[in-house]
Amino acid sequence: MWDFDGTIANSYPGMVIAVQQSLKENFQLEFSKDTIYHDIKKTSIRNYVTELFRDKVHSEDELKKNVDIFYHDYKFLEKNNQDKTNLLPHAKSTFAELKQAGFQQFLVTHRDESIYQLAKTLEIEDYFTEIVSVEKDFRRKPDSHMLDYLIEKYHLDKSNLWVIGDRQIDIDFGRSVSAKTILLTDQNVDLGQDKTITDLNQVLSVIK
Repeated sequence: MWDFDGTIANSYPGMVIAVQQSLKENFQLEFSKDTIYHDIKKTSIRNYVTELFRDKVHSEDELKKNVDIFYHDYKFLEKNNQDKTNLLPHAKSTFAELKQAGFQQFLVTHRDESIYQLAKTLEIEDYFTEIVSVEKDFRRKPDSHMLDYLIEKYHLDKSNLWVIGDRQIDIDFGRSVSAKTILLTDQNVDLGQDKTITDLNQVLSVIK
């Protein structure tokens, strides 16, 4: 089970620009790109903006309205910056090695349906048995909903299931179904992951 943003693709530059512009244009909130990057790496963008607005509103309805306004522009801005999205080193070769070794691979993401076109553009869609977008009425990570769906549909054995990501939310996502987890990071951090890698070309040696 692969995460997308920050795990197989460096999509953060476009995401950060979109967050920065939507906050500035809609709410006159200004943050540096570095601040936004470090904050969204800790969680999801939705959690980030929700907590950001929570102290500035007086009701849940107002909070939801602000989040909706933010996302209306964010999605448009992020799509316009998808040309800044590139695969991380060794992504394709790792997918090919895993496929050749007989592993089923799935892509599970918070991205909207634009992920399908993005996967085509990056020429990676054929490596995955299925790509699951949270836009298909799934609950968001770290809720197990998307994993439960795939486990049931493909009769997957949880004891042989690996979830690979770059954030705490991905590790918690895997642990929600007692899957094994791999954290991609160049930092010495313990997020509860089972294994840590610094390069995607280390994945096969870890899981086989």
